[in-house]
Amino acid sequence: MKCIIIGLGKFGIALARRLTDLGHDVIGVDHDLSKVNHYKDHIKNTICLDINNEQAVKMLPLKESNFVFIALGKDVGTSILAVAILKQEEARRIIVRSISSLHRTVLEAMGITEIIDLEQEFADFFTLKTEILNSVYSYRVTQDYVIHEIELPEEFIGRQMEDIDFEKDFSLKLLGIKRPHHVNGKGPENIEFIEEPEKDETVQQHDIFVLFGKQNKFKALQ
Repeated sequence: MKCIIIGLGKFGIALARRLTDLGHDVIGVDHDLSKVNHYKDHIKNTICLDINNEQAVKMLPLKESNFVFIALGKDVGTSILAVAILKQEEARRIIVRSISSLHRTVLEAMGITEIIDLEQEFADFFTLKTEILNSVYSYRVTQDYVIHEIELPEEFIGRQMEDIDFEKDFSLKLLGIKRPHHVNGKGPENIEFIEEPEKDETVQQHDIFVLFGKQNKFKALQ
């Protein structure tokens, strides 16, 4: 996948590096030459240009890119003008970081449907996660239904899967088990995903269970 990240601040570069690590073709864009030079070895391509310069923007491979992410975090005016230029140049997909409620309103009026509010989304994520003390990662599917990756309480360790019925006992659906492994007990962690564990599969220390259901049903697993 080819993508363009505009704005190499803390969020922009974190996003660009993560996408690069996943094997995507990333172009990082910023008007600050020092940032462009600093991060040139961390992502595949970095370009120094003024995103509000229409002629300069035309040099970017907008129509060949799967999406353009405007990750600017301070200048509302620059972000809005960048959106206008990208829409004029018919960028395939535009995703924008929201800087304020007014900024969001303007973006919606411009027809932007993918707007990221980092502060609000992290607050939602953190609140959802902390309600379940043993949750490692959480994802809200709807207002009522969530997915939690959780470590089961100590009393589950050593039990076989045939003795655990998540749907009957907790009204939760098991999506799989993430089991970490280290080569020779050392080195980087590799994650094995067990999608359909056998009945004689034993729950191990550090297993992470991926479960789906209503948020209030998870509390019984704490």
